[in-house]
This record gives sequence, C-alpha cells and structure tokens, in this order.
Amino acid sequence: MTELLAKSPEQGGLTLLQHTQHVADCIRFMAKAYGCNTRLARLGAVLHDLGKAHPFFQRTLRNQVTELERQQADPHRHEISSLLFLPLFDQADWPILIDMVSAHHKSVSADVRRRGLLDLVLDWMGPDDTFDRHAEDWETWSPLTHSILTSFSIRPRLISREEARAAFDYAVAYCQDRPIGWSRWRGLLMSADHFASEYMHEAKALLSGFYKKPRLDYYNRVSNLHPLSTLPADRRNRHTFVVAPTGSGKTDFLLRRCRGRVVYTLPFQASINAMFLRLDHDLNQSNGERLPSPQQTDIRRVHAASRILLYDERGKRVEEEQFLQRNPGASIKVTTPHQLASIVFGTSGHEAAALDLAGCDIILDEAHVYDDLARAMILELVSALVRLKCRVHIGTATIPTDLSHRLIRALGGSRRVHQVRLNKRTLRDFNRHEVSKVASEDDARQVIREALGKNERLLFVANQVKLAQERYLWAIGAFPNVPILLVHSRYRRRDRAELERHIGVYDQGSGPCLVIATQVVEVSLDISFDRLITDAAPLDSLIQRFGRVHRRRTYQTIGTYKSVHVIAPAESDKAIRPYNADVVRRSFALLPDGLLEETELQSLINAAYGEVAVPSIDVHLATGETAPLRELCHRPKSVLIDALEIEGAVCILESDRERYIATYGAERMQLEIPVPWKSIVRHVGVCSRLEVGSYPLVVSDLFYNPDDLPLGLQLPGQEGIPTTNSTNHNHFI
Repeated sequence: MTELLAKSPEQGGLTLLQHTQHVADCIRFMAKAYGCNTRLARLGAVLHDLGKAHPFFQRTLRNQVTELERQQADPHRHEISSLLFLPLFDQADWPILIDMVSAHHKSVSADVRRRGLLDLVLDWMGPDDTFDRHAEDWETWSPLTHSILTSFSIRPRLISREEARAAFDYAVAYCQDRPIGWSRWRGLLMSADHFASEYMHEAKALLSGFYKKPRLDYYNRVSNLHPLSTLPADRRNRHTFVVAPTGSGKTDFLLRRCRGRVVYTLPFQASINAMFLRLDHDLNQSNGERLPSPQQTDIRRVHAASRILLYDERGKRVEEEQFLQRNPGASIKVTTPHQLASIVFGTSGHEAAALDLAGCDIILDEAHVYDDLARAMILELVSALVRLKCRVHIGTATIPTDLSHRLIRALGGSRRVHQVRLNKRTLRDFNRHEVSKVASEDDARQVIREALGKNERLLFVANQVKLAQERYLWAIGAFPNVPILLVHSRYRRRDRAELERHIGVYDQGSGPCLVIATQVVEVSLDISFDRLITDAAPLDSLIQRFGRVHRRRTYQTIGTYKSVHVIAPAESDKAIRPYNADVVRRSFALLPDGLLEETELQSLINAAYGEVAVPSIDVHLATGETAPLRELCHRPKSVLIDALEIEGAVCILESDRERYIATYGAERMQLEIPVPWKSIVRHVGVCSRLEVGSYPLVVSDLFYNPDDLPLGLQLPGQEGIPTTNSTNHNHFI
C-alpha cells in the first residue's frame, strides 16, 4: 500500500505519520512552556491532519490533479475532513480539539478566498454539499489512517458516515457560537505545525533550547556616570516608565526590570541591528571570546531585513542562528512594535503571536518617535500587552506630558507603573549641546566647510532621501579628500547593512569626515560625532539627533559642550515632509540659540506638541467596538497596516531579476530595496512586477548608484532623473 503523504515531494515528501510525529513532539514541548494541557495538545496534533488522507488531497500532493479539475471541483480543505474523526475522542475534549483543528490554516469565516469552514457552509456550498465533499469515499479512505492512530496509542475503529456527519454538524455549530476573543489552542497548534513543517526531523532537538529565561545579571553594573544604574530596579510595580537623557543608563535599567523572557522593541532597522550586536556582545562574549554554545543566551532580531547577515565594525560576521529568527520561544527578541501588530489588528497568526508574548517582559524603547496612526497603534499595543499579562517597560529621552499620561493609563494607571525621572541637579550634568540656528542651506554648508577645516567628524541629517542624495553630490565635489558616507533607507538591503557598519568606522576615526544621513541615525546607534548639522524637525526628533553628538560620557566631558546647528524650516509644507509642518515650525521657534538646558526640555516638548492627537483606529482593532473579532478567525491584512507601511513595497534592479527568481529567503532579501508605497505608487503602472518573493517592482539599473556614485535608488522625478514618458518606459521597466 502506498504511504499517505503529508507534504508534496517538492516540500520534502514527508509521510503523514512522520509529520504528525513531528507536530506531536513540538506541541508537547510548547504546551508545557505555555501552561497548556499536554494530553489535549498531543491529541490535537494527532487529529489535525488526518483529513489529508482524503483521496483528492493525496492526488493533489502527487501532482495528479489537473488544473481544469482543480478549477471545476468543489473546494476541499483537509482540516474539515480531519474534523470527521472527532468520534474517536472523548466528546468532552471536542471543543478544544475543534479550536486546534478547524482553523489551523484558514479563518473559519471571512477567509480571504472564502475557504473557511463557515464560509463554505453558510455562504458557498451549504452544509450538505460541504459535508459530502469532505466525506467523499469515506468508507474507503478513513480506515487508511488506522496505522497512524495506532502509532499514538489511539484505538482505531470504523466511523460510520452518520457519526461523521454528527461530528461535522457539532463543529459547525461550535464555530458559529464562538465569542469575541482569541483562542490559545489555535495559536498553540499553529505554532507547532509551522515549526514542525519548517524543521521536520530537526524540530524536536531545536526546541530543547527554547523558552529559557535570560540571565541579565550583567546589567547590574553600577557607574556614577550613568545615574540610572545607581537606582534600585526591584520596585513591585508591574510596569515601568522611564524618561531620562541619552547616556543615563536607560537600556540597562529597563533590562534590570525584566523578570522573564524579553521582547525589546525599537523603531528602526538600524537601531535593531545595533541593539542586537550590543546584547550579543554583553551576554554571549567574555574577554573577547564567544561563550560555548550551551552557555549562550538565545537572542534573535526580527525586522523586514533581519535575514541579512550582520558584521561588526571590524568586518567580522556576527554569529546568529538566522533561520530561527521569527520562531517562538526566544530568550530575547529584538524587533519593532510593528512586528507585534497582529495582536492589535487580528491579522493572520495573531493567536500564535499572543501566546508567545503572554507573560513576557516587553521593552518599548524610544516610545516617543511614533506619530499619528503609528502612535495610535502603540497605545493599542500597550493595552493589548497588558491584557496578555505582560510586564511593559517604556523608555524615552523625551515625550510630551499628554502622551505620557495616555501611556500610563494604557498600562493600568500610575499605581501599577514604576515611574522614573532624574532630578534637576542630575539633569544639569547632561547639558552638552549648544544650539545654533542656521538661516539657510548655504549657511549650513559654510558651517561644514569651517568644521572640516578643523578636522572635525560631522553628521549632516536630512529629513528626505532626495535631499540627502543632493547633499552627498555637493559634498564629494566640495571635499574630494575627505571621507564622506551617505546612509538612508533606499539601498539594496545588503548594501545598507554594509553602510551601517561603516558608520561605526567613521565614528571611531580621528580625522575629518562627513556622514550624510536621514533619520535612520536618530535612535540607538551608538555613535558620537563632534558636530551636527540638521534639518529642522519635531523637537523630540531633534533631541534624538543631538544625542548622536557628544554622546559618550566621561568625567572629563561633564560640563563641556558641542555645537548642533539646526537649519530653519522651509516655507513650503511639502519640503518639511514627512513631519507635521506646524510642529516643526513651533519646535524651531522654541529652540534656544545657545545652551540647551536638560531641565527645560519637558516644558519645551509640551509647548511644541500641546495636546497630542491620536486618531481613532477602532474599526481595525481585533477588540474594537466597531467590528470585534471572534475566536478562530483572523482578518486579511489590514488597510491600516498598509497605511502604517508595516510591510511597504520593495524594488529590485533589472540586473538582479534572474538571480531573484532563482534564489530564496535571505538571498532574495539582500537584493531588495525597500520603498514607501507613497513614493512608488505612481510608478506601478509603468514597471513590471515579479510574482515571486515579496512581489518586487523591477527598476532600471540606471536609477541605482548612477555613474557609480553610492546614491542608492533615485526614482524618476528626482534631481537629475529625466521624467518624460519615453524615459519612464524605456528605462524604468
């Protein structure tokens, strides 16, 4: 007899018995880690794919179903056929088994392709036809599963068609009656199934190192230079809210507040990479050598390009188990809040994400940098994390008082939050920047000429990629003998990773140099230049940029000051994008023309922002009043996720087209150039798009590093790029 398959030959050709064993091994381990009943979890693993024994599914795996037959046949979902085996189990266990099995691939209703159980029963085929389709030749194929059941000590027997129909009707009624909320059991089965499918025979061994609390004793170090290190971190308040300047020891303090597994969130890719390197150095190295593998802390990073290899400032590759990045159970995961957004919006995988986050310590670092829709998402995310019984620790250098109050309310009120601010005497020791307001771009460039003549290391920050590119072209012409680096978001991911490494090299240098960048340098990059020249921006963003100058505190640097120059905002609102023009102009007006006093920052921030605007996103929320989500359901990708550009768009170069098609995973990602949808949308109709990977738009090599200058991507319409229709069609595609 031909063995039943669970995966096609192209996906590994696993037998149904092998895959079921892998899932059972994984789910028992995960259930124990999450505090779920291991007996029920194991039964769910046994049941979840029995429906793959259906002859149509087996023929599909063996490529015996023609495209015409596939189009003409009624839909078949193997998880629905699996539910017909419920009579083999105690009926008291049916509800949890249905939770695990009925929706482990599709939402039971409102599936994007209308293939969920309730979609088929209520909106498409009706209950009779749906049952008949999934019980076709029942008496012939259902006994083929008996050997699998026996392998798991479950006594097999023939199930009559009537019993199978009764189980089917029970499952339909159960799914129709689900309350608002999310199912831990669905999340558990999905986590185990995905992990077992990805790692197959290696899955059980890999899991043995998961779900371990990190040892964070390293961060108990004390230094008077970092005043937060001298404060106790063992207050009984569940959550934490820290407002303190750069260099005061926020990161160490937030980590000292953690008691379990840690999820450390930061807003930008560059800052995530930098934090990952920092944590890896602190916890997995000793005296310049890596600790033996069994002693290492499981640290992972997750963002859109986290599969790109990391290298330290010496060019040495950082050791990292990249293939494990997005899986559950990390001791420490460094990511963006947007990667957690599924628990807010109820998109695919939200139960598995919630299950893994529940009870963890979540650090929201640089919580002030989000605006408008992203700010609303952060507030909802904090509320969701509190419902999951997480311990939430928020850190920021600057934040409007109104937003502080909103976050503390989301945490459950001030009695539940350990709030930390430095006193005025301590804050005065952090005065380190003298502000100079600059009237124009020409004046700013004159400042650069004079500073480079003094052998200074300069950071020149633009609000827009286009302007950063223009400044780079000016600088390489004006200073041919000075090292100059351009860093922004529109490079191939592999190129940007190399550029971020070079920032550290420039930072460590002694001679004159110039780094021209966008706001990618604002947070958590441990760089310290001699002087900053920057476009006007919201006051909190400016303070973050100031923190890249005179950053490293020593006893000798206390009481000394470095210059930061802020260029007056443009008259045109468009030229001030992506920021709110009114906030930028108020921020510039409020800045002193002289020493920036740390003790005055809070009042300046409040004056710049006033009452913080938080738009309503209730219609998108899984727990919102407008359209709350029921158990066993998830939503297609939210419109709001598009608006937040959580996933965004990507381009590739024409010269990379064939390689992109031929490769997979990390190799593909290295070729991608991330671009905001609003920047690329007008070109969608005139450029081709691949139907593989991230569905990238294909652009001409003429628009990337033109004339061998490292400018990154220049879209048609930018300075120096022709915009005629003929150019668009001949070169952009």
